[in-house]
Amino acid sequence: MDETFRDNEQFRDGLLSALLSYQTSQSNHLTPEASEAQTLAPLHMRLQKKVDAIPATTKQKGLSLLEIQVRMKGRKGGMPHIGELAAALRKLGWKRRRQWSDSEDGFRAKWYPN
Repeated sequence: MDETFRDNEQFRDGLLSALLSYQTSQSNHLTPEASEAQTLAPLHMRLQKKVDAIPATTKQKGLSLLEIQVRMKGRKGGMPHIGELAAALRKLGWKRRRQWSDSEDGFRAKWYPN
């Protein structure tokens, strides 16, 4: 029974040391994208910076969510979710206006600064 106990302790100690070495090796091999994703500012703050860079004349004509989404970076390296983007625009005071009159282009919704 003593022998089994020592074998279990050796196995446990070996496993713990392997986990510790794995953790230290993984923290050293973080990619720039992974570290950047961890330090992204909240979406509404990043959106405010992007919107401020857009000329006022373009803003007054209205922007579609897709136009804004393409300019932004998401949490996982892609683009931000369209629903989160709309919520962030509302938080910044933007209003959505729907335009149904142009039958050739179909339904259109554009966002305007308030």
